[in-house]
Amino acid sequence: MPKNHSPQKLPERRSAPVSRTEDELTTGGTVWGNYKGYQGAARHFPGSKPSSHVQDRRLTVLESLVPGLFRGKKCLDIGCNDGAIPIQLAIDFEADSVTGVDIDPDLIKVAEIQFKQRASRVRPATEDSPRIVDYYPISVIQEHGYRDRSSLENSSLAPNPQILSVASHSPRVRFISADWLKSSGPDTSGPYYVILAMSIVKWIHLEHRDEGLLEFFKKCSASLEQGGYLVLEIQPWKSYEKAVQPRKAPHFKENLNGLKYRPETSFSELLSLQGLKLCATSEALPRQINVYRKE
Repeated sequence: MPKNHSPQKLPERRSAPVSRTEDELTTGGTVWGNYKGYQGAARHFPGSKPSSHVQDRRLTVLESLVPGLFRGKKCLDIGCNDGAIPIQLAIDFEADSVTGVDIDPDLIKVAEIQFKQRASRVRPATEDSPRIVDYYPISVIQEHGYRDRSSLENSSLAPNPQILSVASHSPRVRFISADWLKSSGPDTSGPYYVILAMSIVKWIHLEHRDEGLLEFFKKCSASLEQGGYLVLEIQPWKSYEKAVQPRKAPHFKENLNGLKYRPETSFSELLSLQGLKLCATSEALPRQINVYRKE
């Protein structure tokens, strides 16, 4: 295994460093809905957060609802946090390319490092054996460094056909720090075959209010291929009410009082107006998952 980039220490996770109000700054409250020690898929497993190689049950549920949803497809994960979902989409579900977007630049740094670590453990397919995920132990990565696509292509060993072959089989994953709703340009606008918004719409709704929700749904539709899919993990209204706390962006309280649309009763109708029809749903996990298809 060629020596490449030495492993990096994961930076400390923290809330997005965006100025908002004096109260938020003095209380240490979050600004954009992300928060310290985010557990991601932990609520779907007993105990603490699972290891990164343990498949997120939300993704396995989606595969059962729409078989082959991710394989060979171009995917976008909005509010990707520390990158767990994009990494699994690329490595475990064999998506062709995955873009993860999160407003918190510190979480994006964590995601980039975690992807390099996981991608370096994959043994590419050969003439005699298939591709094997998590083949190389962590100790090998610690000794030899990362072996992700960018590291290999920029390596001094890149002219070596064997190295280029390994790089060509590395999944295409990129992470971008941005407010996706307000971002523009080819890096985040697609078109994508699958867009995932897993437990993120509440924060967009509370931050940008009903007008922002409508804009978000419109942009999701515009960023999808014809026949593509939008996946929403529904955050019920009661979770909106719980989000209105001093340490979770005090301005949410005022915004909440002005909201007309409700996730349980309004979202599917609003998405239908954007040409996105509900085609599958699951209540197998604590939060309902809806899949919409662009017609």
